[in-house]
Amino acid sequence: MDTPAAAPGYRLHLTSPTWTRGSSPAAHLWRPLPPRAGDLASVLRRPPEQRTGAWTLVEEHDGGLRLSTDRARSHHLLFARAGGTWVVCDDPQELRRLVPSWQRDEAAAEVFLHTAFTVGTTTLVRGVRATPAGAVVELRPDGSWTSRPWETYRYDPEPITAPEEFSAVFRDALDAAVERMLRDAGDRRLLVPLSGGLDSRLLAAWLKRHGARNAAAFTYGVPGSAEAAVSRDVAEALGLDWFCVELDPAEVARAWAGPDGADFQERTWGATSLPHVQDWYALLTMRERGLVDADAVFLPGHTIVGNMHDEDLLDGEPSRTRVLTAVAAHHCPLQGEKSAWRRLPRLRREVVRAADEVSFPDGARSVQELIEWFNLRERQAKYINGSMKAYEAFGYGWALPMLDVEVWRTWLRGSQELTATRRWYRSFTAEAFAEATGTTTRLFEPPAARIPAAPRRVLLAALRATGMRAAVTRAVSVRTMLHHPMAFEAFNEPMARPEQLMRMARGAGSLGLWTRLFLDGTWGERPVAPPV
Repeated sequence: MDTPAAAPGYRLHLTSPTWTRGSSPAAHLWRPLPPRAGDLASVLRRPPEQRTGAWTLVEEHDGGLRLSTDRARSHHLLFARAGGTWVVCDDPQELRRLVPSWQRDEAAAEVFLHTAFTVGTTTLVRGVRATPAGAVVELRPDGSWTSRPWETYRYDPEPITAPEEFSAVFRDALDAAVERMLRDAGDRRLLVPLSGGLDSRLLAAWLKRHGARNAAAFTYGVPGSAEAAVSRDVAEALGLDWFCVELDPAEVARAWAGPDGADFQERTWGATSLPHVQDWYALLTMRERGLVDADAVFLPGHTIVGNMHDEDLLDGEPSRTRVLTAVAAHHCPLQGEKSAWRRLPRLRREVVRAADEVSFPDGARSVQELIEWFNLRERQAKYINGSMKAYEAFGYGWALPMLDVEVWRTWLRGSQELTATRRWYRSFTAEAFAEATGTTTRLFEPPAARIPAAPRRVLLAALRATGMRAAVTRAVSVRTMLHHPMAFEAFNEPMARPEQLMRMARGAGSLGLWTRLFLDGTWGERPVAPPV
């Protein structure tokens, strides 16, 4: 949708096929599924915090534009100033044609190398900005602009403390979100990427609870992977059709090095995050073999639950510096440098900005609010939720019911004891699955977790005493990265094996190799990131 400027102050270039346009007032609404009649008017009537589902809204405002993005940052927009006019686009490759200078933002790239995403409104392109999660951006005709959050991530001051009560309200919230998703999807085929863990299992159980008739599940992995076996068991217990896409690392690497891999990178990086490759080859195979309907709707288990880390910070009264440092350090581990955050002032500034948004410090609960909010508005919004672009790249629809407004609000009603870890959530999911199936099925667990608890404690104590724990842990980690059950090592291929081993031995992870390759322009057939 190429919209000429209604005023000399802006120009819109909206490429997604699911935009709908209104004329009075001038507005554009994006949904991951084609909007229903009256949907735009309904969205315009409600304040952002009451809007349901995934959405992005563009409104003409005082000769400029107002860009509003949902909590999940489902479909972010890029904006830049060119020739005295605001240019707004949802595709960086299209924007590149319109912006005279296309050069790398070096400070953003340094953060990206260690995190796999840019922070705040920055992108990898100098002079180009992006809409953040849960925010409104105002673009004015005089060239000035502002960004402000409309979302306030604060826990209820009088939280629910009883697990049974919290389970009841959480059920109601999931019911509302899933019922609406089923109405929006209509008769389209529903596909759950089933890992065998908690999130996708809970969502699949809720589809059965609501009698979804056109639902199926799938997984993917190298032949004989444990995750595929657990996924199959879960699907069979729920009575869902299920299939598995087997991955041959050599074939994945070959395909990634060709035009399919390059096209995918261009369609999904969004100028703000590493392309999320986990589902890519499975989706490519599904399309080529006609395994799913062309208009299928994918339902990944992304959720508001589980954004906490460094739970020890909830004990006592940690200093402001300690908490801010923990947040910054948590998000930049990809190259294995424990103090990388010290060299990333842009990352540190965004952590401080997030602290201001949740009024940290303001009591013990504000520690949890800051940690979760920064995770939600940065890594989850950009890299994790950005994985939805993979489905869009193949022409499919998607929905995230476990990030919808009812579930989000309900989570913030839970006490610290119920929400700071996944213990309550694990119990809730097990109960829901047992109700749906009359049985229990094992969860997928990494190999180390399969060792019985008592022997594992003895083994870890011995390793600590001899100073061997770090070395053994790293050796196991490197072996897993080089022989991954989802064939992740296939995406390392552009880097020579000795260099892979050297970087992994120093602490880099697979994502760290990929961010380096992406920035170097050697991750596939042609470079995507802007040049230095």
